[in-house]
Amino acid sequence: MKNLTLSSLLLLAAAFGCGGSGEKMTETDFETKIASAIAFDPALLKTGDRVVYFVKRAGDNQTQTYTWTAVAEEPAAVWIENKVPFDPRPMIVKTKIERGGKVLEQWIGEPGGIPGQTYPTPRQSGNDPKPVRDSDSAKADSKEAPDRIVVGGRPYDCTRVTTHLSYPDGRRSTMINWFSKEVPFAASQALGGLVKRQFGKLTMELVAGDRNGRSELEIPPPQK
Repeated sequence: MKNLTLSSLLLLAAAFGCGGSGEKMTETDFETKIASAIAFDPALLKTGDRVVYFVKRAGDNQTQTYTWTAVAEEPAAVWIENKVPFDPRPMIVKTKIERGGKVLEQWIGEPGGIPGQTYPTPRQSGNDPKPVRDSDSAKADSKEAPDRIVVGGRPYDCTRVTTHLSYPDGRRSTMINWFSKEVPFAASQALGGLVKRQFGKLTMELVAGDRNGRSELEIPPPQK
Protein backbone atom coordinates (compact mmCIF):
# COMPACT_ATOMS: atom_id res chain seq x y z
CA MET A 1 0.00 0.00 0.00
CA LYS A 2 2.80 2.44 0.86
CA ASN A 3 4.71 1.97 -2.39
CA LEU A 4 1.49 1.96 -4.43
CA THR A 5 0.49 5.34 -3.00
CA LEU A 6 3.94 6.79 -3.65
CA SER A 7 4.09 5.43 -7.19
CA SER A 8 0.61 6.78 -7.96
CA LEU A 9 1.64 10.21 -6.70
CA LEU A 10 4.74 10.38 -8.89
CA LEU A 11 2.85 9.17 -11.96
CA LEU A 12 0.07 11.67 -11.42
CA ALA A 13 2.58 14.49 -11.10
CA ALA A 14 4.08 13.55 -14.44
CA ALA A 15 0.81 12.80 -16.21
CA PHE A 16 -0.98 15.96 -15.05
CA GLY A 17 2.00 18.32 -15.33
CA CYS A 18 2.32 20.75 -18.22
CA GLY A 19 5.82 19.62 -19.27
CA GLY A 20 6.48 16.92 -21.81
CA SER A 21 7.95 13.58 -20.84
CA GLY A 22 11.18 14.39 -22.66
CA GLU A 23 11.93 17.59 -20.74
CA LYS A 24 14.69 17.80 -18.17
CA MET A 25 13.44 19.17 -14.88
CA THR A 26 15.25 21.26 -12.33
CA GLU A 27 15.01 20.22 -8.70
CA THR A 28 12.68 23.17 -8.08
CA ASP A 29 10.40 22.11 -10.94
CA PHE A 30 10.39 18.54 -9.67
CA GLU A 31 9.53 19.65 -6.12
CA THR A 32 6.68 21.79 -7.42
CA LYS A 33 5.22 19.03 -9.60
CA ILE A 34 5.31 16.47 -6.81
CA ALA A 35 4.23 18.80 -4.03
CA SER A 36 1.24 19.99 -6.05
CA ALA A 37 -0.02 16.54 -7.08
CA ILE A 38 -2.14 14.26 -4.93
CA ALA A 39 -2.50 10.49 -4.87
CA PHE A 40 -6.10 9.29 -4.78
CA ASP A 41 -8.10 6.15 -5.48
CA PRO A 42 -10.57 6.87 -8.32
CA ALA A 43 -12.77 3.99 -7.14
CA LEU A 44 -13.58 5.95 -3.96
CA LEU A 45 -14.59 9.21 -5.65
CA LYS A 46 -18.14 10.50 -5.90
CA THR A 47 -19.50 13.43 -7.92
CA GLY A 48 -19.04 16.65 -5.95
CA ASP A 49 -15.96 15.58 -3.99
CA ARG A 50 -13.64 18.59 -3.80
CA VAL A 51 -10.35 19.53 -2.13
CA VAL A 52 -8.57 22.89 -2.20
CA TYR A 53 -4.94 23.41 -1.15
CA PHE A 54 -2.51 26.26 -0.63
CA VAL A 55 1.06 25.55 -1.76
CA LYS A 56 3.88 27.76 -0.52
CA ARG A 57 7.67 27.68 -0.85
CA ALA A 58 9.83 28.58 2.16
CA GLY A 59 11.17 32.11 1.80
CA ASP A 60 8.55 33.05 -0.80
CA ASN A 61 5.56 35.22 0.09
CA GLN A 62 3.51 33.92 -2.85
CA THR A 63 0.84 31.28 -2.18
CA GLN A 64 -0.57 29.18 -5.01
CA THR A 65 -3.98 27.51 -4.98
CA TYR A 66 -4.72 24.04 -6.39
CA THR A 67 -8.17 22.44 -6.57
CA TRP A 68 -9.36 18.92 -7.40
CA THR A 69 -13.04 18.22 -8.08
CA ALA A 70 -14.87 15.04 -9.12
CA VAL A 71 -17.40 16.48 -11.56
CA ALA A 72 -19.05 13.43 -13.16
CA GLU A 73 -19.23 9.66 -12.87
CA GLU A 74 -19.61 6.94 -15.46
CA PRO A 75 -20.09 3.22 -14.78
CA ALA A 76 -16.33 2.51 -15.01
CA ALA A 77 -14.76 5.97 -14.90
CA VAL A 78 -14.79 9.39 -13.24
CA TRP A 79 -14.13 12.91 -14.57
CA ILE A 80 -11.80 15.08 -12.47
CA GLU A 81 -11.04 18.78 -12.83
CA ASN A 82 -7.71 20.01 -11.48
CA LYS A 83 -7.48 23.82 -11.35
CA VAL A 84 -3.84 24.92 -11.35
CA PRO A 85 -2.05 28.29 -11.24
CA PHE A 86 -1.11 29.73 -14.62
CA ASP A 87 -0.19 33.15 -15.98
CA PRO A 88 -2.26 35.28 -16.44
CA ARG A 89 -5.15 33.20 -15.06
CA PRO A 90 -5.71 29.66 -13.70
CA MET A 91 -6.11 26.71 -16.02
CA ILE A 92 -8.12 23.52 -15.59
CA VAL A 93 -6.84 20.08 -16.45
CA LYS A 94 -9.90 17.87 -16.96
CA THR A 95 -9.19 14.14 -16.93
CA LYS A 96 -11.27 11.03 -17.44
CA ILE A 97 -9.85 8.20 -15.33
CA GLU A 98 -10.89 4.57 -15.13
CA ARG A 99 -11.86 3.42 -11.64
CA GLY A 100 -8.72 1.29 -11.79
CA GLY A 101 -6.54 4.38 -12.34
CA LYS A 102 -5.85 4.43 -16.10
CA VAL A 103 -6.01 7.85 -17.78
CA LEU A 104 -8.50 7.73 -20.68
CA GLU A 105 -8.81 11.37 -21.76
CA GLN A 106 -7.33 14.71 -20.80
CA TRP A 107 -8.36 18.27 -21.76
CA ILE A 108 -6.97 21.67 -20.77
CA GLY A 109 -8.61 25.10 -20.84
CA GLU A 110 -9.53 28.22 -18.90
CA PRO A 111 -12.53 28.08 -16.55
CA GLY A 112 -15.65 28.60 -18.65
CA GLY A 113 -13.62 28.45 -21.86
CA ILE A 114 -13.30 25.94 -24.70
CA PRO A 115 -10.72 23.26 -23.84
CA GLY A 116 -8.26 21.52 -26.10
CA GLN A 117 -7.62 17.79 -25.90
CA THR A 118 -4.09 16.91 -24.82
CA TYR A 119 -4.46 13.14 -24.35
CA PRO A 120 -4.64 10.95 -26.26
CA THR A 121 -3.17 12.68 -29.30
CA PRO A 122 -2.36 11.07 -32.66
CA ARG A 123 1.34 10.97 -31.75
CA GLN A 124 0.64 9.26 -28.43
CA SER A 125 -1.65 6.67 -30.04
CA GLY A 126 -3.24 5.89 -26.69
CA ASN A 127 0.01 5.12 -24.86
CA ASP A 128 0.02 6.05 -21.20
CA PRO A 129 1.92 9.24 -20.24
CA LYS A 130 5.40 8.44 -18.97
CA PRO A 131 6.85 10.11 -15.86
CA VAL A 132 9.82 12.42 -16.23
CA ARG A 133 11.58 10.81 -13.31
CA ASP A 134 10.45 7.19 -13.12
CA SER A 135 9.29 6.26 -9.62
CA ASP A 136 10.13 2.62 -10.31
CA SER A 137 13.84 3.56 -10.44
CA ALA A 138 13.75 5.08 -6.95
CA LYS A 139 14.26 3.20 -3.72
CA ALA A 140 11.53 4.15 -1.27
CA ASP A 141 11.40 3.69 2.47
CA SER A 142 8.06 4.67 4.05
CA LYS A 143 6.93 4.68 7.65
CA GLU A 144 3.46 5.36 9.04
CA ALA A 145 2.51 6.74 12.46
CA PRO A 146 -0.64 8.21 14.01
CA ASP A 147 -0.57 11.98 14.48
CA ARG A 148 -2.87 14.88 15.30
CA ILE A 149 -2.31 18.22 13.58
CA VAL A 150 -4.12 21.53 13.23
CA VAL A 151 -4.53 22.97 9.72
CA GLY A 152 -6.56 26.09 9.03
CA GLY A 153 -7.57 26.24 12.68
CA ARG A 154 -9.11 22.75 12.56
CA PRO A 155 -7.68 19.65 14.26
CA TYR A 156 -7.33 16.42 12.26
CA ASP A 157 -6.60 12.90 13.46
CA CYS A 158 -4.15 11.74 10.83
CA THR A 159 -1.85 9.03 9.62
CA ARG A 160 1.58 10.55 9.04
CA VAL A 161 3.47 8.88 6.17
CA THR A 162 7.17 9.72 5.92
CA THR A 163 8.84 8.54 2.70
CA HIS A 164 12.55 8.70 1.88
CA LEU A 165 13.44 8.40 -1.82
CA SER A 166 16.86 7.55 -3.26
CA TYR A 167 17.43 7.88 -7.02
CA PRO A 168 20.09 6.22 -9.22
CA ASP A 169 21.55 9.68 -9.99
CA GLY A 170 22.41 10.04 -6.29
CA ARG A 171 19.71 12.54 -5.40
CA ARG A 172 17.57 12.02 -2.34
CA SER A 173 14.28 13.50 -1.22
CA THR A 174 11.94 13.19 1.72
CA MET A 175 8.19 13.65 1.67
CA ILE A 176 5.90 13.79 4.70
CA ASN A 177 2.15 13.41 4.15
CA TRP A 178 -0.64 13.65 6.69
CA PHE A 179 -3.85 11.83 5.70
CA SER A 180 -7.29 11.93 7.34
CA LYS A 181 -10.42 9.89 6.70
CA GLU A 182 -12.41 13.14 7.03
CA VAL A 183 -10.99 14.47 3.74
CA PRO A 184 -12.25 13.58 0.20
CA PHE A 185 -9.98 12.31 -2.61
CA ALA A 186 -8.76 9.50 -0.39
CA ALA A 187 -5.47 7.79 -1.22
CA SER A 188 -7.08 4.65 0.23
CA GLN A 189 -9.91 3.76 2.57
CA ALA A 190 -7.38 3.24 5.36
CA LEU A 191 -5.60 6.58 4.90
CA GLY A 192 -8.24 9.02 3.69
CA GLY A 193 -7.42 12.27 1.89
CA LEU A 194 -4.41 14.56 2.13
CA VAL A 195 -4.42 17.21 4.87
CA LYS A 196 -0.83 18.44 4.69
CA ARG A 197 2.42 17.73 2.84
CA GLN A 198 6.03 18.79 3.30
CA PHE A 199 8.39 18.13 0.39
CA GLY A 200 11.69 19.95 0.01
CA LYS A 201 11.04 23.63 0.59
CA LEU A 202 7.34 23.34 -0.25
CA THR A 203 4.38 23.01 2.08
CA MET A 204 0.88 22.05 0.92
CA GLU A 205 -2.09 22.53 3.27
CA LEU A 206 -5.79 21.82 2.98
CA VAL A 207 -8.03 24.88 2.69
CA ALA A 208 -11.34 23.14 1.98
CA GLY A 209 -12.54 19.56 1.68
CA ASP A 210 -16.22 19.02 0.92
CA ARG A 211 -18.80 17.49 -1.44
CA ASN A 212 -19.93 20.77 -3.01
CA GLY A 213 -17.74 20.79 -6.12
CA ARG A 214 -19.08 21.92 -9.51
CA SER A 215 -17.68 21.65 -13.03
CA GLU A 216 -15.95 24.74 -14.47
CA LEU A 217 -14.92 23.33 -17.85
CA GLU A 218 -17.28 21.72 -20.36
CA ILE A 219 -16.02 19.25 -22.97
CA PRO A 220 -17.22 20.20 -26.46
CA PRO A 221 -19.50 17.67 -28.23
CA PRO A 222 -17.80 15.32 -30.72
CA GLN A 223 -17.54 16.66 -34.24
CA LYS A 224 -19.68 14.83 -36.76
